[in-house]
Amino acid sequence: MKLIQQKTAITGMLIALNISASASVDFIEQVDLDSGLIYQVYVAGPEEPGSKNGEQISPMPVGPSGSTYALYAKGLEPDETIYLLDEKYVAAYTPEATITITSEDPHLTPRTRADEPFTVDVNVKGLLTPGEGVPEAALNVYFEQSTLKYDDVLDRAPTDGTAEEVLNDDFFIVENSDLQRTGMTKLTSPVFFKERGEEIFRAYALPDADLDWLQIASGRIQVWPIADVEITGIDPNVKITRSLPDLTINLTDLYPDSKTTVQIYKGSQALGTTGTQIAGAEIVYNSIVPQDGQILVRNWDSYAVDDGTYTLEVITVTPFDNRAPERLAWVTFYVDRTIEMKGSVISSE
Repeated sequence: MKLIQQKTAITGMLIALNISASASVDFIEQVDLDSGLIYQVYVAGPEEPGSKNGEQISPMPVGPSGSTYALYAKGLEPDETIYLLDEKYVAAYTPEATITITSEDPHLTPRTRADEPFTVDVNVKGLLTPGEGVPEAALNVYFEQSTLKYDDVLDRAPTDGTAEEVLNDDFFIVENSDLQRTGMTKLTSPVFFKERGEEIFRAYALPDADLDWLQIASGRIQVWPIADVEITGIDPNVKITRSLPDLTINLTDLYPDSKTTVQIYKGSQALGTTGTQIAGAEIVYNSIVPQDGQILVRNWDSYAVDDGTYTLEVITVTPFDNRAPERLAWVTFYVDRTIEMKGSVISSE
């Protein structure tokens, strides 16, 4: 977003003609400091000695380095001298800033997960070099970072008037530059990685005599919590001697772009093991907010035919870590269907 902030000299120039001179050679001279071009506009001074106020359109656009405006008038007869009555430096500064926010999630609306970093790129140009007469507003861009917590149920900012942005960081950018900041969210939560809300970044042009603070760029990224999983119907390390029990898997805060499945493999739990996906035990989301879901596992004896140790895992795939599978929960159990018969044989002859 460009800062549409150009001094009055661009769209109009207010001049106070406090002069006692002939109207015939009163003029305003603009010198463009980039090109060296000079442009003169004649103005009507007072017919008699005294003062006159007026407004005159600037004859040329003001370049990046600014222009000087000088007011000249000829003295009263018989004085033919041309006097410099006033001179002003005007900068047509147009500080520009762009804020680009990226994460591993390529979604159109920037978003990330609370345990994943994101990157903020800030580009600033159009600031002037310090010098005499250069306004402070042309030398600085003010940058701030704020957070906004979301309602846990609504997954958006509260609508009851309690929504409040919290300023987390701010600083001035004093030269044309490219800045990059990478890190985790500054949102807070009583539970690690359960933050939900927004990180908001804004850039402002400083106020001057003509304009108040003006936002020239902004960007925001949504932050969503990690998922919670509860497996019910089986206890850890239980020994199963008959059919495998029915399982209910409750999932909370699944990432908006996610595919969650249930897999089983023989042996104790080992992170990164590729097992056999249980048919039908799958839930897929492509939404804009986190999702809750439930997976039912029924009639799955065929996945553990032999006796031994087995591990069941809940796996999710999201845009993060190059869509590598991530384990959300697991349970290890034992299958022992061998029937042992104890007794004695008695015979008589």
